Amino acid sequence: MNSSDKKYDIAISLCKQDVDFAKKLVSQLNPSLSVFFYENNQEELINKMGPEVFARTFKEQSRIVVILSRNEWSKTVYTEIEANAIIEKFSKDGYGFLFVIPMEPNQIPAWYPSIRIYADPRRFTIEDLAKFIEFKVSEEGGNIKQLTVEDRYQNLLDKIDAKKYVIELQQNEEAIAQANNEIKILKDCFNQKIKFLQQSIFDGISMFLFSEHVSTAHFGIGHYLLECKVILPDRMYHRIVTTQDFCISFELYKIFGKDESRKLIEQEQRLFYYNPPLNGWASPFLHEQATKKEIIVLFRNRDNSQFYDLINPANTVELVDMWFQKLLNLSTQNIEKYL
Repeated sequence: MNSSDKKYDIAISLCKQDVDFAKKLVSQLNPSLSVFFYENNQEELINKMGPEVFARTFKEQSRIVVILSRNEWSKTVYTEIEANAIIEKFSKDGYGFLFVIPMEPNQIPAWYPSIRIYADPRRFTIEDLAKFIEFKVSEEGGNIKQLTVEDRYQNLLDKIDAKKYVIELQQNEEAIAQANNEIKILKDCFNQKIKFLQQSIFDGISMFLFSEHVSTAHFGIGHYLLECKVILPDRMYHRIVTTQDFCISFELYKIFGKDESRKLIEQEQRLFYYNPPLNGWASPFLHEQATKKEIIVLFRNRDNSQFYDLINPANTVELVDMWFQKLLNLSTQNIEKYL
């Protein structure tokens, strides 16, 4: 077996919530290795039939497969395709090509033999895990190139160009259209949750629905209330020029007394992130004050007064559902103890 007999040295299978971990892991791998990680293969996935690409990649084209495992893995559309391809491969070739990293304690695939070793990210650093994966690639016949300083610098330049491309995408007309569409989806989804939950066995229901021109909605059960706001750019701008003009916020309150005063329990604000196929609402984040060199790879608002990275992009429907589940958990905790 030689390094040219596979399209990819490594294919990574993961759930959406582990994208940021996967990014960090990939950044620690030897740049000479070819890695299939779906956020880095958008054009390939868009131009070809997604399911076919996924199945062929994990079953035939990759030297080893890394699974970022959790209970939800194999239960989404794409991870189910990946899991079926992986199972078909190990039924023929054995488990040697697999490297499993449980993202939650002991959450490994039910079919993965308990006697086989998996790498616990709570015991090892990401740098350690990257070295283990490189060793696995070598075991399976891959060649890992000794990098020169020129190689490492070129890899840095390539990653900078890739990030700048994603930042420029945020001003794309298709990106703006997608953000507008996701606002509509969010409003519809929030209203649908309210209409379902208003058929409540509990007292103290309060609600206010979204409409086309209403940008704030809320739903309350008993002593708890969830409020969602859609924050669009000031009308003085007349037009939207970047996905960063689209902002949503969620706030969860506890309600006290007859005057219904509020105490904030939890809140978050997210901006729209466009990067097919991983569009979603992402959290703005910055490690520390950015230098002039660093801002070239950071997202920014309309007037370039704020610079940040965007992490943990979330699907609109899943994000709304997550916040309603938080509300329901709090509102039903008293009755749950008797069930």
